[in-house]
Amino acid sequence: MIRPRHAVLVVLLSLAALGMGCDENPVGRICDLGTATPAGDEAVVASPSLDCVSRTCLRIPPGREPPPGSTVGNLTAQQGLCTAECTADSDCDRVPESPCLTGFTCGAATKAGESCCKKFCICKDFVVVPEESGELPIPAACDASNALNECCNLDGRRNNDLYPKCK
Repeated sequence: MIRPRHAVLVVLLSLAALGMGCDENPVGRICDLGTATPAGDEAVVASPSLDCVSRTCLRIPPGREPPPGSTVGNLTAQQGLCTAECTADSDCDRVPESPCLTGFTCGAATKAGESCCKKFCICKDFVVVPEESGELPIPAACDASNALNECCNLDGRRNNDLYPKCK
C-alpha cells in the first residue's frame, strides 16, 4: 500500500525527471532532406522532417573548414541537421548525439523561398561567427528597411499592397 506522502514523492520525482529530459528546441540530430539532392552551395530547409522534434531539417553550405574532430563534413548530400526557429543563440539546445562540436548560433539560413530570412539554429562548425558581435550578420536581402527586398517573412510584407507576392 502506498501512503499519501509516498505518492506525492513519486509524482514530484516523475515531474522532475520529465523536466530534465526535455529541451525547448533540441537541435543537431542528423536528419534526411528527402529525395532531392541540393547543390553544394545551396542552403535547404526541409519541412516537415519527421526526424526532428521541430519537424525542420537544415543543410547549409560550409562557409569554413570544420574544426578538428567534427564529423559534420561526413554528412551525405541528402542529410542535414535538425534545426528550429530562434531569436537568440540561447534558443538552440544541442542534442548530445549531434555531430556539431562547436554549438549553434541563430541566424538567417536562406534568402529565398518559403523560409527566406527566418532565423534558424545553425551549426557553428559550418559558419564563421564574427568575434566582435558574436552574431551572424543579417544578409542584405533580409533588411526590412529596404523596400526592394521582397521576402514575405520580413516585417510589413504580409498582406501589404506594395508586396503583391505576399498576399
